[in-house]
Amino acid sequence: MRSNPKIGGFVEPGFEPCLDAFERNFAECAELGAACAVYRDGKPLLDVWAGVARSDDGCPWTEDTVVPVFSVTKGIAAICVLSLVSRGLVDLDAPLARYWPEFGLHGKDRITVRESLAHRAGVPVIDGSITVADLVDTEKMSRRLAAQPPLFEPGSDHLYHALTIGWITSELVRRTTGLPLGEWFRLNVAEPYGLNIQIGRTAGDAAPIAAVEVPVDRDTPQLDADLIPARAISLNGLFPARMSGLADALNSPAFQQVELAGGNGLADARSLARLYGLVLGGDDIRPLISSACLAAACEAVSAGPQFGTDLPGPTWGTGFMLPWSVQPMLGPGSFGHDGAGGSLAFAHAPSGVSFAYVRNQTGIPNTEDAHVYRVVRALAECLDISIPCY
Repeated sequence: MRSNPKIGGFVEPGFEPCLDAFERNFAECAELGAACAVYRDGKPLLDVWAGVARSDDGCPWTEDTVVPVFSVTKGIAAICVLSLVSRGLVDLDAPLARYWPEFGLHGKDRITVRESLAHRAGVPVIDGSITVADLVDTEKMSRRLAAQPPLFEPGSDHLYHALTIGWITSELVRRTTGLPLGEWFRLNVAEPYGLNIQIGRTAGDAAPIAAVEVPVDRDTPQLDADLIPARAISLNGLFPARMSGLADALNSPAFQQVELAGGNGLADARSLARLYGLVLGGDDIRPLISSACLAAACEAVSAGPQFGTDLPGPTWGTGFMLPWSVQPMLGPGSFGHDGAGGSLAFAHAPSGVSFAYVRNQTGIPNTEDAHVYRVVRALAECLDISIPCY
């Protein structure tokens, strides 16, 4: 059991149960380092951090510490695309090939943008070997994805596109704006609003970065390298197909500089909560996404068992994860994305609240994370919200 570290930050009166829950994660549940933020109408209700960023040197977690947030990055990338939809540059119901003609090969010409962002494009993997040098060339990886024959008829089913969805969102942004997704986000969102979020770390950036650590009892078994899920998350064996392999990759400075919109964002909790708050808008805040576009994005597109399995998968809107058994969030009206390392960021439109929890010690995959949901459920009580079972 870890001793209770000093908690830094702020809590709005009336939301002390959220702070108590965060403190308990350290005092009772051996959290290593973490931060949590809750915003409403651009104002913090909770903004706290504690613990250490790296256990090897005991470097403390500060208010500016960022951490690899794994697939939370997908939600950030979806916000970029939906912002372009709101500006009239992208039509969700147009074929993806309208913007990216090369993607139409092998019967992929009719899959829509909306379906593609809901993991229905049929290309969760790319054939052939992949190196870190390949990943640096985002346009090359996009060309390889465009040439990939689909695993199933596009639009007919769904299967989690663990990393390939990042090249779909990246190419949509590049084709419609002329800029790489990470740069577009930096210029149009991160810098104007002062958000400490990057997709592809800028060379020379000095922001403190926490190292993701995987306790032995929370590592996942090594997947069979020939299975589609293993190929999808390991990029055909570029790194081991298990949680510790993912963590080692995302902790690598070279890998952190790659624009991989499917999974290598760096962020702090405050910035993620503020980002989702900007999506909602509010008092004196012009939303990043129009209300009509957000409503469309929060309609379920994919749900139930995934292609080739009897296992239920997440419920997907357009780019966003919607509430489901593993991530109920605050129930109906919630949208966001989780990350394999145990991070979560989402907004709850009915209450106008946005939430983020980031950490450097991984949770147990494919389960409702006890640390994160201790705070989420405390927040629900503060807001008088009943979270349903899914």
